[in-house]
Amino acid sequence: MAKVIWLTGVSGAGKSTIGQHISNYLNSMDVPVEYLDGNLVRDFFDNDLGFTDADREMAIKRSVFGSYLLAKHGITVVVASIAGSYVIRDFIRNKLGGYYIQIYVKASIECVVARDVRGLYKAYTEGRESHLPGITQSYQEPRNPDLVIETETESIEESQTKAEEFLKKALAL
Repeated sequence: MAKVIWLTGVSGAGKSTIGQHISNYLNSMDVPVEYLDGNLVRDFFDNDLGFTDADREMAIKRSVFGSYLLAKHGITVVVASIAGSYVIRDFIRNKLGGYYIQIYVKASIECVVARDVRGLYKAYTEGRESHLPGITQSYQEPRNPDLVIETETESIEESQTKAEEFLKKALAL
């Protein structure tokens, strides 16, 4: 059965890096897979949504629907998207049902601010960005993720291996 592997965490935690690795890993294991990054989904829709809580929720719902259709047709989907509230993650779990696997990519705000991979935190300090989960918007730590990857304390290789070992069992590879 295909799955939707949803990576949640604050911006800069490593969702995209881990998600791309998982996608490549599954592909190497001959698992039909598609990778959806929240930023790529926004780009596809011509960035018609902003970053308010309501806009973030709508963007996530788009990803949920696309993921559901792909999984229903036998394609495993890896999604890298913040999904920062209990309400939206409960929506995801309810809509995806047995397809859903949640991976929490965990890193402290101090860590992601120091990394600032996309320059969002610098933009915030300069007044050019006003909507950041974990800073100006709430990020509620997942209650019961299927896997926690701690990118603040694990090397990239350790995080990737941890994901692979988990998925071997979860997907019976």
